[in-house]
Amino acid sequence: MRKGRMRGVLGLLAATWVLVGQVAAQEAPPGADQQKRAEILPEGVYYVRSGDTLWAIAGRYLDNPRLWPQVWKENPFVTNPDKIFPGDPLVIPGFGPLPKAVAEAPPGPPVSEERVAPPTAPPAEGVPPAAVAEVKKPEEMIKLPTAPPSFVVPQPTLECSGFVAEHREVPGVGRIVRPLDAQNIRLWFGDHIFLDLGNRKVQAGDRFQVVRPTSTVIHPVTGGRVGVKIRTLGTVEIFTTVGPAPRAKIVYNCEDLAVGDVLVEARDWPPPTRGLTQSTDLRLRGYIVGSKDDADSLGQGDIVYVDVGKDQGIVPGDEFSIYRLSGAGAHPATGDVISFAPVKQGELIVIRTSAHAAAALVTGSNLHLKVGEPIALFRKMP
Repeated sequence: MRKGRMRGVLGLLAATWVLVGQVAAQEAPPGADQQKRAEILPEGVYYVRSGDTLWAIAGRYLDNPRLWPQVWKENPFVTNPDKIFPGDPLVIPGFGPLPKAVAEAPPGPPVSEERVAPPTAPPAEGVPPAAVAEVKKPEEMIKLPTAPPSFVVPQPTLECSGFVAEHREVPGVGRIVRPLDAQNIRLWFGDHIFLDLGNRKVQAGDRFQVVRPTSTVIHPVTGGRVGVKIRTLGTVEIFTTVGPAPRAKIVYNCEDLAVGDVLVEARDWPPPTRGLTQSTDLRLRGYIVGSKDDADSLGQGDIVYVDVGKDQGIVPGDEFSIYRLSGAGAHPATGDVISFAPVKQGELIVIRTSAHAAAALVTGSNLHLKVGEPIALFRKMP
């Protein structure tokens, strides 16, 4: 008997809980969830903070960290999901801004009131009446096509692309000698470090870029030397010159910095202008000789290195087509060997140059690309 009463009480409590939940859900105003989101991200954009990851951001806003690929997909400028930087604006799926309310038109006069047109002055001599002047000519009614949106290379891509050059093209002015915290091996945004700048006179606020020469790039077709791959790691700013060595803080990161990394003169990398008209005709052929991440398969958004540069007239903004030969075979009727024409596989735009090489962003690809793909540029004066 006691168990039966207990079951009855539990059943009554469960039913009451469900009923209260339904009533609360029905009373929630429509769009309440969107309003809450708008309070968090009023413009639908989240600005990355130090220590953020796509995994954590997806867990915070999508309630499931495993949905981080959705955030990555909405932000194509993020070329590596493991590399996001403080200040980067990320669009979060489902967190668009609330639609703005449409202002109501002012009420018209009551129907019973007589609407009297305001008095108008007679037109001056030689001026057509207003009704005639408002008539547009046919050519004025034709809407000209708007210019296509300008192509913008994200600033992190410009800063972190790396390049291929010879050591003499990268004159170092100093090195990182040690971190402020001796236990800090991986140097990142905000960390303080000590620099060796020799006898160079510096002051607080001076900036230097940090690079790291890595491996020699060998041409995949000719077997010759192209240069040395230089990784661009970040930017440091002098914090104080008091003491035995200048002290700096890391103000921008592409990768972890380390003791021994090289300091070079800081400079701005303006974004290339797509479709830039150059002052000379130019026809060039070359090859993709390497990539930033040494990937076996390349595609849109990847940084690649090509074997043509300043000495061949290449400048940032030049665009190349990427080709792949379809092979050779026998004519089905005669049996003669025939060659197949090259097939276009993608496009790239140059963003940084050295003497004999250039770094470029793949802006489109039909198939997976690889190191060794031929490229061609045809630039003609208008």
